[in-house]
Amino acid sequence: MSSVSYAQTATIVSGGILLTGAGATLLVPLAMSTFGTIVSGVGTIHAAGGVAATLQSTAAACSFSNAMLVGVGSVPVKYITSKL
Repeated sequence: MSSVSYAQTATIVSGGILLTGAGATLLVPLAMSTFGTIVSGVGTIHAAGGVAATLQSTAAACSFSNAMLVGVGSVPVKYITSKL
């Protein structure tokens, strides 16, 4: 039998997703200015599948995952508080 419970595993995984998303979000501007071409009035153009694009998609995916975790986690809390 494993010494790590499902709750501990879920906490570790969700924490990893949160940190990955936060790190990717922080690195997007640096990657865009380093690898992209800045066009006045347009923004930054960068290659599809490049570093900046990969960081952007990672940040978006992690944000969605975290939103889903919060939404799913709030259901039992709402149920429990409604029964008190």
